[in-house]
This record gives sequence, C-alpha cells and structure tokens, in this order.
Amino acid sequence: MPARDGVMLRPPTAPKGDRDGLERLARYLERLAAEGFYGKVTVSFQNGRPCDVRIEQTHKLDEL
Repeated sequence: MPARDGVMLRPPTAPKGDRDGLERLARYLERLAAEGFYGKVTVSFQNGRPCDVRIEQTHKLDEL
C-alpha cells in the first residue's frame, strides 16, 4: 500500500455484498486456473458490481 506522510493508505472498503461477489468471482477464477482453463473470461459489471461472467473455452490445435 502506498504511504503518504507516514500514513498507510488503504483501498476504500466495499460494502459486504460487493465483497462477497468479488470474492466468489476470485474463487471461480482461481478454480479455472487450477484446472488449466484455456480460453477467455469476460466479466460484466453493473453499478460497480460483477453481474455476468461469460466463458469462451478454446482448444489448442495440438489438443484436438
């Protein structure tokens, strides 16, 4: 975290509902990474909150 005049600055705290959505999204992305996911993930936000996740899975030619 950056410090200004010796005081550590913290990011603004999100309301609990916002944190829950972001934490769920982070867990989902971590699971995809652990499973070796290969493709695209698009996250849509509405009013500053994640509301839609679109997954496009691709296969490498050498895996066909």
